[in-house]
Amino acid sequence: MPSKQVKDILDHIRSVHHQLNKVCRELSAGEPDARLQLLLEYIGRHEEVFNSAVRRYEKEANVKTAIETWLQFSADESINEAFHDLDLHPGMTAEEIVEQVLAFDAKLMTLYRDLADSTSSSQVRELFSDLVQMAEGKQHQYARILQEWE
Repeated sequence: MPSKQVKDILDHIRSVHHQLNKVCRELSAGEPDARLQLLLEYIGRHEEVFNSAVRRYEKEANVKTAIETWLQFSADESINEAFHDLDLHPGMTAEEIVEQVLAFDAKLMTLYRDLADSTSSSQVRELFSDLVQMAEGKQHQYARILQEWE
């Protein structure tokens, strides 16, 4: 099984979150419904916050060894697949947009859990557990937004 350093896995994960942010910005720019524009901008900002949090984590001196840890990892395709399965396009309802983003996050949360379970490093386990918690927090926020829209 191929191996990768945690920092390379994080770079790949950040890349797909950056791509999602870009898609949201593009859709928002062409969206005539102001509420949907706000939703797309909100999702895009969450993606930026996620990337910033991961970057800050990587720069912390006490975790340098954690991000340089090698893990058996062959899930690059599943990260790409999670993004490619994301089908955001003009004309979608708020519910459809949030459903797509939640499905994307759920696939990544499964990956984070698998990575946390596969390591003996407590720092690496904590990192991926923190990513799960961040994604779960997003899920709760999106659910609350949808309830407010009803």
